[in-house]
Amino acid sequence: MKKLNQLLLIGVLLFLISITAWGYQLSQGLVVTNLRNPFSWGLYIATFAFFVGIAAGGLIVSSSIYLFGIEQLKPFTRIASLSAFASIVGAGAIILPDIGRPERIYNMLVHPNFRSPLVWDVIVISCYLILTFLSVYFQLLPEWKKENRGFLNGWTKNLSQEQVEAISRLWSKRVSLIGLPFAILIHTVTALIFATQASRDWWHTAVLPPDFIAVATASGTALVMLISLLVVGKERFVQYKGAFKSFAFIIAGSLIVHFFFMYIDFLVRWWWGVPEELNPLALVFKKYGLIHLLEVALPAFVMIYFLTKKGRESYNGLITGSILLFIGVFAHRFLLMPASYNVFPLNFTLPDTEAEMVNYPIAIGVYKKGAAVFASFWHYAPSPVEIAVALLPFALVIIILTFMIKTYKFLPNAK
Repeated sequence: MKKLNQLLLIGVLLFLISITAWGYQLSQGLVVTNLRNPFSWGLYIATFAFFVGIAAGGLIVSSSIYLFGIEQLKPFTRIASLSAFASIVGAGAIILPDIGRPERIYNMLVHPNFRSPLVWDVIVISCYLILTFLSVYFQLLPEWKKENRGFLNGWTKNLSQEQVEAISRLWSKRVSLIGLPFAILIHTVTALIFATQASRDWWHTAVLPPDFIAVATASGTALVMLISLLVVGKERFVQYKGAFKSFAFIIAGSLIVHFFFMYIDFLVRWWWGVPEELNPLALVFKKYGLIHLLEVALPAFVMIYFLTKKGRESYNGLITGSILLFIGVFAHRFLLMPASYNVFPLNFTLPDTEAEMVNYPIAIGVYKKGAAVFASFWHYAPSPVEIAVALLPFALVIIILTFMIKTYKFLPNAK
């Protein structure tokens, strides 16, 4: 309980920092970030994709447990659903600072353009938020009835405990039946936001949606496992060792699929050898080589480690591996942006020369005396304000998880 209180305090502190930074951004405009006309998506969208993936993975785990009867993982269905709910709240929250003028978001609802994948993402995220809430709600309902607490449960007063438990089992399974395809759909739509941008060669590939789902399954399962490890504690780890082995296998297997898709895509791009394909590859392997090393080395280490007996049976090893995986996946999400935005979609070849194509410069959107007005490459690094604002989803996830675990029972036979 003391550790949960400390985590809750950290979450509140991060929330206050992010809200303060966001307030400053609202007063000054997006110019306080390092986003500009040549580079319109950055840390905020990378953070959004990261949390959408974890949310999708969490419900994939929860739904699969119910639908396929995975007995070893059944004690952790509530944690999986809670993880998905907290993560989708965080993902939805970080979109608002990225919009710049969140008060105008109603236009997307009043005048939706259904050819835009962004509209579909809003629809899917809203439905997913409701589904994950219902998944947590119906699973907690029997305890709320028994202990006479909770919320939105006044309708159960005239029902017996057995009736409420039957309703909980029935509707938890029904939500799972709907939730599994929605979990896959939410990350498919998120991937399509990138993949349907035909002018961005780095994103314009059919590999992106299945790769997103593979990464989501790995990272979402890792968060469920991390929370479960912390809830169970070292002293009860042996009791659930079989479940944690299964989690480790799911993570490792999903990462194998991810690396297959990623390097097949790299191979095809390299094979054709045209500038549209080689230029982003050069950015990934040279300019942003360190980030690429993080996005490959850390998940690869976790994949191999979780396939070993020592890795699967170590309490501290599973926690460390999950954290390393989060860092690697976040680097993977971030690297979606530079390799695409720094290969400008408009270019030309100088007449009477054999030079490679040259980017048309793009107006930066900000005028400063003595500074360049146009750019053909944007050296993007998140500003301190961006970093502070991007703490918002992390804060919300920590607050929701710690509050709910402190208040309600998320391990059925927890003492």
